[in-house]
Amino acid sequence: MKKPVIFFDWDGTLCDSMQLCIEENRNTLRLLGLPGQPDEVLRRCNGPTFEEAAPIIGIPPERMEEYCRVRLSCALDLVEKVNRLFPGARELLEALQPHADLCIVSNGTEAYLKKCLKHFGLEDVFRLVVWCHPERTKTQNLALAIEALQPERAVMVGDRTGDIRAGKANGLPTVAAAFGYGNSQEWAEADFRADTMDELRTLLIHFART
Repeated sequence: MKKPVIFFDWDGTLCDSMQLCIEENRNTLRLLGLPGQPDEVLRRCNGPTFEEAAPIIGIPPERMEEYCRVRLSCALDLVEKVNRLFPGARELLEALQPHADLCIVSNGTEAYLKKCLKHFGLEDVFRLVVWCHPERTKTQNLALAIEALQPERAVMVGDRTGDIRAGKANGLPTVAAAFGYGNSQEWAEADFRADTMDELRTLLIHFART
């Protein structure tokens, strides 16, 4: 019998990357010679793709490519200094591994996710990692992951509307990581809600064993 599959978002679900997002965008604006933005604006760039985040902080359309390139470089420079897992995330993954195949479907770039997984020693934990693609939405990326794995049962876990809607569009039950970066309105769209990492572990172990 196939193991069930648990699809995780990365930032805001397993990885507490908010400080990284703020600092990488602050450095990027400085390097591009563009006006700085308050932290509350920079925080809104955590979750969307780079292309979606650019207009939030006032990147001119003609500098989009430059912004994406410089921001990725800034992010990679900061991963080992600033990024961290949410408390309990490593224990969650360890508890789930015997019972389910674990996967990531993220709006993060390939280089960013690979560096994160190496830094945190999680390279062998996930059966599949799907990163952002400028021509695909998260819903489409999740569909590709489902097609590749052909799971008999699966669930999508994330902290933002995009994660929850991607899961629903692909016919999966959804779990809101309500300790992440979304809000109550976003989390209300999910089938289940976990307010802490312990609640998430209990819920997902129950799912995997049922």
